[in-house]
Amino acid sequence: MGDTFTLITGASSGMGEATARLLSESRNLILNGRDEERLAAVGEACARNGARVILFPFDLERADAAGAALTDLLGKHGATADAFLHFAGMTEVLPLARTRYAVGLRVMNVNYFSATEMLSALLKKKVNGGALRNVVLTSSIAATGGKLYQPHYCASKGAVTALGMALACELAPRVRVNVIAPGSFRTRIVQTVFADASPDAPWAPDTRLPPGTVEDVARVVRFLLSEDAAYLTGQIINIDGGERFPHF
Repeated sequence: MGDTFTLITGASSGMGEATARLLSESRNLILNGRDEERLAAVGEACARNGARVILFPFDLERADAAGAALTDLLGKHGATADAFLHFAGMTEVLPLARTRYAVGLRVMNVNYFSATEMLSALLKKKVNGGALRNVVLTSSIAATGGKLYQPHYCASKGAVTALGMALACELAPRVRVNVIAPGSFRTRIVQTVFADASPDAPWAPDTRLPPGTVEDVARVVRFLLSEDAAYLTGQIINIDGGERFPHF
């Protein structure tokens, strides 16, 4: 493994955790999450795979401070990041008439503005030494297909998609930027949406293929970081088992 790191937000659970565990076999990792106990457990598992791991416990609702916090972390460890993977996300489940500006701002801070602030820091040569080469942002099929009673979530994911396309234009050819748009996977954010559902209840999203796992997402991300994807930038890759297709 080299001296550079892959920064993964939302690494304490779900897709971020699965990706961290997979990439720890070949990459050093900076792992971000707000649940310090879970983040530490993921970090220990990744270290057992041979990765050098730096923990970055930080609540991305504080998006305005995310860039400065990351700058301090990199400086403290003498580290640089050659890849940025943004999995962190949150949602609200309310009809628009009952939601509030403060709720929407929290969702946008975690899902969108924290990414722009950290990327701004990573693109500064005095902070990251020009090391950044790959960015993978996490949108959702909800950005185009919608989700009932989740207006801010859908809007924030649409913003993430647009950001990815803009940065792919801006940063080429030095940095490749791609967007993944997952469908429904059994993660903590989904359990929040369906709070009354039993953890043991069958998982049956409306897909054309058998239900997928977060490891399916992790493998796509690993491909996007690899030399096999060297000619891909500005792509939106749906990872949804056909869930977005209409059902008649």
